[in-house]
Amino acid sequence: MQAEPFLCYTDRQMRAKGLRGMKIKKEALLPSGETVVLRSLAAADAQAAIALCRKTAGETMNMMFYPDEWTVTLERETEIITGAQNDPKALMLGAFVDRRLVGLCSLRGVHPADRARHRAVFGISILRTFWGRGIGTAMMQTVIDAAKTTALEQIELDVLSTNESAIRLYRRFGFEEFGRRPRMMKYRDGKYADGVLMVLDLRKRQ
Repeated sequence: MQAEPFLCYTDRQMRAKGLRGMKIKKEALLPSGETVVLRSLAAADAQAAIALCRKTAGETMNMMFYPDEWTVTLERETEIITGAQNDPKALMLGAFVDRRLVGLCSLRGVHPADRARHRAVFGISILRTFWGRGIGTAMMQTVIDAAKTTALEQIELDVLSTNESAIRLYRRFGFEEFGRRPRMMKYRDGKYADGVLMVLDLRKRQ
């Protein structure tokens, strides 16, 4: 499959070209020899995105919700994807292996107010059977490269303190811990999990 070029434009270029959001489509070769296609989600991917979120919620304790709590409708998911397509500082990126959606990550602005326009938050989920294949690394690199073409200055995220593999990945890309959120999650069995707050300063990566 011939991949389209990795398309990302600055805010000024987007205005000049009449574009609104980031558009990405690229291929990445994984250490296993597999090829993953990374591309911006389209409205047609909404059903697959819903299914992926519900499945990953049941595969790990790291998600904010349980599978039975993920009740996003097809209409709402389509609106979310369309909203990201029309936002120059937002991105919903899918990872596809053999045309199957196996990973999803998002980047969105914290708030449209002038005082917060330089900040964005990041989230990622990957099907358990595809863990450890380098998909997370490929997605992280793609999102960070895309963010650097915008006016964003920092990317923020929170991660459970017990999710050591994710913390290692984030640190490898330059994220730094700036705080903790005690009892970020409370599970149905009454146990708690703390959160680690991390930030990536994009100004250091220009």
